[in-house]
Amino acid sequence: MLQVNIGALKERQTELAKSVSFQDKIIFDAIRYVAGFSVSFRGSTCVCSAVVFDFKTLKIVEKKFLVTKADMNYLSGFEAFREGPPICQLYYDLEYEPDVIMVSGHGAAHPFACGLATFVGVELGKPTFGAAKNLIFGEEKDDTIIIDGQAYGKVIKTREYANPLYISPGNLISVETVAEIVRKCVIPPHKLPEPLHVAHRQAKKVLDEQKVDAVEHEKEVVQEHE
Repeated sequence: MLQVNIGALKERQTELAKSVSFQDKIIFDAIRYVAGFSVSFRGSTCVCSAVVFDFKTLKIVEKKFLVTKADMNYLSGFEAFREGPPICQLYYDLEYEPDVIMVSGHGAAHPFACGLATFVGVELGKPTFGAAKNLIFGEEKDDTIIIDGQAYGKVIKTREYANPLYISPGNLISVETVAEIVRKCVIPPHKLPEPLHVAHRQAKKVLDEQKVDAVEHEKEVVQEHE
């Protein structure tokens, strides 16, 4: 695995955060495709899964996954540098280009204002947001994530008797539009927006099928046609 320079990672996070815009690059009614990306690990094996949905019908149009080796170990606060590169690699293999990308993790609601969604959004120049199960930075007021007196995300309860999701924009999208997309994409009884739910399920399935703690093969991308 790569040697990790914490100082260099912090500098990179600062640079990425400065490049972020929370202005909508695309309006809600113009969204055609949305994609969910999920990354899972077992030992040194990394599986990145992508599922693209037709936004109006919420039907799957494309599923792909990437099996590779993890470049670095888990490091709290720096997950973007572990999960971001395989997501960006798999994005370029998609046949359907998503208008909006959602990931399992944080965007602006992050100690360095640079979660996984921020990394992916700046690197790809795409509207992105993150959906997380826990709030790691900021303050929850009513249904809003507040940082330095500003709204940086939303707290959305997608299923009765379940804990809420913490949603924050990564890049090129507003807090309000992110909330609209999440509400549109939740299909009961699933807690996560459907693109993330299916991507997460696919990643776990592929990991289980590997049945190893480490994979020695070269990187490969596999596509499943719908």
